[in-house]
Amino acid sequence: MSFNGLKMLRALFGPICLLALAGCDILERMSAQVAQNAEPEVSCRTRPDGCAFDQGTLRVDPEPRVLPRRSYQFFPTADELNFTDARGRRWVAPKGTLTDGASIPEIFVAIVGQPTAPEYIHAAAVHDAYCGVGNELGLRFHDGRWEDVHRMFYDGLITGGTPPLRAKVMYAAVWLGGPRWNTHRDLRHLSVGDKQDAMRRVKLFIEDNDPPLPALVAFLEAQEKGMQAQAAGKDEEKLQSEVSPETPPGAGGELPPDPTPPGGGGGIDPPLDPPYLDPDPPGAA
Repeated sequence: MSFNGLKMLRALFGPICLLALAGCDILERMSAQVAQNAEPEVSCRTRPDGCAFDQGTLRVDPEPRVLPRRSYQFFPTADELNFTDARGRRWVAPKGTLTDGASIPEIFVAIVGQPTAPEYIHAAAVHDAYCGVGNELGLRFHDGRWEDVHRMFYDGLITGGTPPLRAKVMYAAVWLGGPRWNTHRDLRHLSVGDKQDAMRRVKLFIEDNDPPLPALVAFLEAQEKGMQAQAAGKDEEKLQSEVSPETPPGAGGELPPDPTPPGGGGGIDPPLDPPYLDPDPPGAA
């Protein structure tokens, strides 16, 4: 099996096996299936002819914009920026698109590294036009599937001169932590810590294997399923603790412990008759 198949599968399905406590003979059974169904990579790395931006140097307005709760300055593009990907699809960042030259989720900066460099800015500008903060009213915002928009970001990074391993790490970062829309596979409810742990595993997987893009997507999907299963387990535990709190003594049909000390008769004294029922009240003749 090519591409370190078994090694890839262990990394791919290991987290799910641990979460599900299932036997990991799935690795052996999946090896032949992955080899048989492996898709060729169609990207600007494998098909660079035709991949191009229509600007050699990105032109932006000199006055920066500051957006709330954002650590980077944003610059509006001075002209329309066009990009053609490996499949011949044309992507457009309209004039005035706000871009910070990064596009990497802030929760992953400590793992991925500072995401600003000259070879990133063209890809970041087009990516921002489709899903970046500050561009919600733009003509291209969410104009396409989120998966295709993030895939275009990878192609743009490669075309801009980003080294392939670095481009894959950045692609994985926007895939795990970037915007998603028109999907039931929302990851916003997952904890930052879980997503950061997944990003570390993905980064190691990329650096160890340089996987083709379809294999990387499969690995990302496995990480996503593992995080979702883990979150569902935590939610179930929380629900059980809320529905079935620790039962206090005497609740749930149990009798409370007998307060009578040892040797004290072991019974409960009958109530005294009221005075007006006393057959021989004081002073009676």
